[in-house]
Amino acid sequence: MFRRVIPVARAIWPITNSCLNTARIISNEIRGYSTLKRTITAVPNNGVTTGLLSTNKQILDISQNLAPVPVRTVTKFSLKRGKRKTVKAALKRFFRLHWGGWIRPKVGRHKKIWKKSPPQQRRLRQHILCNGTQSVMLDKMVTKFWKKPKYYVEDPYEPYHTREEFHITRKKPLVRH
Repeated sequence: MFRRVIPVARAIWPITNSCLNTARIISNEIRGYSTLKRTITAVPNNGVTTGLLSTNKQILDISQNLAPVPVRTVTKFSLKRGKRKTVKAALKRFFRLHWGGWIRPKVGRHKKIWKKSPPQQRRLRQHILCNGTQSVMLDKMVTKFWKKPKYYVEDPYEPYHTREEFHITRKKPLVRH
């Protein structure tokens, strides 16, 4: 079986190599490296790659107009003490319940309220429970200080801090009638 594949691989190797070279050049241009001069000299002048230079130029023009995507990652080691740091955006947008779940308000709850009906305004005031994947990610974004239960006076989330319906998180013993 391998004897049949090797001649085919040798036949398409120049095409594959030139495509990989073009992809490498495009990725370098997106990162900000200037390799346009090397592109013209490095790509051989055959029928396969002459059309790639014009598309390569178009892709480069588009890639220079792209704005960087904001990323809120965890600082693994702080410069002063070498500890992990909390992502403040996670604390602003999400709230951790005592049992480990995270909740967040609905999106657009303050936008154009005058346009929304009273039932829709009531639904927008409700909160959404994050799923398990999101909760694990948010737990990684905060330090152990924020994972400990915090007790506030007249906490509106007090009934939601316990989960008595699940046997794993139940605090009170189950009463059977």
